[in-house]
Amino acid sequence: MERGNHLTRIATLVSWNLQQFQGRYYTLNVHFSYLKFIANKYDKVYLISSVKSQESLSGDVDPNYGISVFNNVVVIPLPEVTSSAKALLRFRTYFSTIKRIAECVDLFYCRVPDPFSWMPALVGKKKTIMHFVGDTIDTTKYNEKWSSLKKALMITGYKPEWWLTIRAAKKSKVYCNGYHLVKRLEKHGVVARPVVSSTVSINQFPSSLHQIPVLPNQVSVLFLSYIRYAKGISCLMDLLSELTRLNVPYKFYIVGDGEMMPDLQNFVRNNGLSERVTLKGHINNRESINALMQTCDLFFFPSLSEGSPRVIIEAASQGLPILSTPVGSLPYTFVDGETIRFFPFNNAKKAASIIQEFLDNPQVFETQRNKAYNLVKEHYTIESFLSVVFEYEE
Repeated sequence: MERGNHLTRIATLVSWNLQQFQGRYYTLNVHFSYLKFIANKYDKVYLISSVKSQESLSGDVDPNYGISVFNNVVVIPLPEVTSSAKALLRFRTYFSTIKRIAECVDLFYCRVPDPFSWMPALVGKKKTIMHFVGDTIDTTKYNEKWSSLKKALMITGYKPEWWLTIRAAKKSKVYCNGYHLVKRLEKHGVVARPVVSSTVSINQFPSSLHQIPVLPNQVSVLFLSYIRYAKGISCLMDLLSELTRLNVPYKFYIVGDGEMMPDLQNFVRNNGLSERVTLKGHINNRESINALMQTCDLFFFPSLSEGSPRVIIEAASQGLPILSTPVGSLPYTFVDGETIRFFPFNNAKKAASIIQEFLDNPQVFETQRNKAYNLVKEHYTIESFLSVVFEYEE
């Protein structure tokens, strides 16, 4: 399997919930981008992932992202999982699958906090890359609709998985989406390297950036992420109320879906904001997203818990000035007032004041976005990101 020190066969343990339709497997754009890189780097790829059987492809999956285009990729299906708790019911399936595939590969790649990310190192006993992309405990703490008791129970229930993950990480090559995660792991004796997650290819940067403001005397703001509690959706709604109260001439585009979408829809309807706020739902097509970004003035990101948010890199690559909380890796990647504008967590009034600054002096934000664009283009492409994460050295 190994040619000298070169590892040729890899298994990826990921909870991508692939869609299976008419005997073929499909995935999202972002996952397809990762898989393309892996398939070009390794001779054989075993994609171990949860799978959802479909009678037809759902709207968030593009038929162009079929895995069958990769001749060296073999899908190893696992039952669909919708939560870590439900994944526990599939323990034996995960165990036997990882044990079996471990005999066929040189190396495992697994994502944390996907279920049983500790198994390849502890059960398969293989060389393993562990990629920490988020923090389950942190996300649980910021779930606004859970009581303190439920949060405590959820965190207590997750602790065994967490300690097994730490044990596996000590035996693995570890990467983290953000230096803040590196520091947390250091407290447990895990050596990790920070990376900045990206899905932007070098050929996707526009040759020139669009003019801002797009329309005179009006600001167009874009939010793109999951519509979840930890993404700061309550702050987003507070911002809409504040901008309306201040009579700021705005147009807001909201792209994404999630468990908080009904709350958001009700808020827009009950406050008569349908003319100002457009809920576009999930968009999977990268070209459509880029085109939308290039018609907006600001990117708004009120998230409460992150690793290294890819969407910030995507927005900067398309020339959007970023207005964000100092979440996750962002304070280690961007400089406030130079390549990004930060506002405090859950502080809609401060965010609104920065948007008013944009209307008063857009040239300052134009300078900011130009610097961020050049920073991302030079350092934070998908090619540079994945070339680090999927390089295993002893």
